[in-house]
Order: sequence, then structure tokens, then C-alpha cells
Amino acid sequence: MNNKLSSSKTLGPISANLVTQLLNLGKIIFTLDDALSIYGDMRQEVIKLLSDLVNRGVLVRIKSGVYCILQTGQENAQLSNWPVIAKHLVASDDYYISHYSAMRLHGMTTHALTNILITMPKRQRQKKISNFNYGFIYSKPNHFWGVETYWVTRHEKVNVSDLERTLLDGLERPELCGGIKELVRGIWVKQKQINWGKLLQYAAKFHTKAAIKRLGYILELLNLGEGYVSQLLLIVSPAKDYILLDPYGSKMGHYLERWHIRLNMNIEELKEGIWG
Repeated sequence: MNNKLSSSKTLGPISANLVTQLLNLGKIIFTLDDALSIYGDMRQEVIKLLSDLVNRGVLVRIKSGVYCILQTGQENAQLSNWPVIAKHLVASDDYYISHYSAMRLHGMTTHALTNILITMPKRQRQKKISNFNYGFIYSKPNHFWGVETYWVTRHEKVNVSDLERTLLDGLERPELCGGIKELVRGIWVKQKQINWGKLLQYAAKFHTKAAIKRLGYILELLNLGEGYVSQLLLIVSPAKDYILLDPYGSKMGHYLERWHIRLNMNIEELKEGIWG
């Protein structure tokens, strides 16, 4: 191309080379300077190329001079690199990938994601990148615990709620985790990886007793957590108000006094979804 960068309607050799080299460096998110380090002093040509790739949906501009790779040839890079994108959208260590997104990282579900959830101790507007929505959930700073690091590429790690915190966050807000049935399936799948002692410690300081009631009932239903269920019962014993097993279900169903839960779901169908 006679020492000049140009673009075409397809991912041609110049743009493909740029994407390949950036990916080899582990840079799903990159800066203008990163691109210039590959192509030298051709600043205007690089800016023009990047602008064209943004227009064609290969890249997205996150902020001035910062880009995210969306497409690598025919592949959607966001499908496998959404945790890295989430991390860079926050641009702070005070965050963790949470709820259904955390369930996906922990292997509690295998469903594809299009809505990514990030919990933060400050408020931030959601952002849409291509077909993915990145939503931000506010958490009070004193509720910000139960976080671990998780390597998602050779070069990048992210913050994610650990398995036990993921369970409690989900049982507090099942609608952000695919619903109660999805959570129950996830608990069953990961039962051998759950640190029951840690889960009990977390339950004792968790800010919502409704989540602990649901947890205790589900563990009894699945015959899990032997020796810990009775301690969960002690934690919630002062909370006498009845809560719905499915907070978004109908206000109907049998009252279970032991956990002060209204069973507003078909429990046999719930069990069949696990063992059927």
C-alpha cells in the first residue's frame, strides 16, 4: 500500500495485522499510542484507520484515545473477552463482576451473556457496546467484600465476587441471576466447590436476611450443607416477616414457618429442573 495505511469494506491485511498484533500483546483494550507503536509515526493514517474500524464495528471507542476490539476477523471478540472490557469500563479497582456474570465465570451456568453486571461502591451509568449491555450496581462501601481475582486471559485478571458471595448476591436479587431455578441449579452444580464455613460466615454479616432464608430452604431441599443449615436458621430466627421464595412470583402459595418463606413456586418442578 505504498507505506500508507488504508481501509476497505473487509478486514484487510493492514487492519487484520493491527488486530492480530494487539491480541498477541493481550490488548483487547488498547490506546492510540499502542497502535502507533505498531505502525511508527504514521499518526494521521493510524487515526483514519481506527476511525474506519470503529465505523465498521470492528472496534468501539470507549473514550478519547481508548479503543476496544469487537471483531477479530469473523469472530466476536466480546463473546470471550467481556470480563476484560468490564474491567476497563470501570477503570478502578473498586468493582467486582457480580450476579449472573459472576455465575458464568464460576461455571454455575453455561448460557451466553449479553448483559454484564458490575458492582461498585459508586454510581455509574450503564454502557452499551455492540450487542452487549454493561450495567453497574451500586453497593455501600461497608457491603463491599467477598471479592477475589480471576485470570481471564494470559495478561488480564479481573475482580469477581467469590463463589459464596455470588450465591448470597443472587439469592438477594434472583432476577439478576436468571431466577431462582437457575440459582438452585448453580448451587447443585458447584456443591463440591462451596466453602460451607465461609458461606456461613458471610451469611452472618450479609445485609439481607431474605437471602439467608432462601439459602437455608434451598440447602434443605437439596440435602446440602449438613451441619450448617441449623446455624443459618439461628441467623434468621429474629426475622419473623415472611418473604417470597421467588420475589418476582405471585403472592400465593404455602407458608413455611420454619424459614418464614412463602413457597410461591411449584417445588416439584423446581426439583425436576435439577434432577430431571
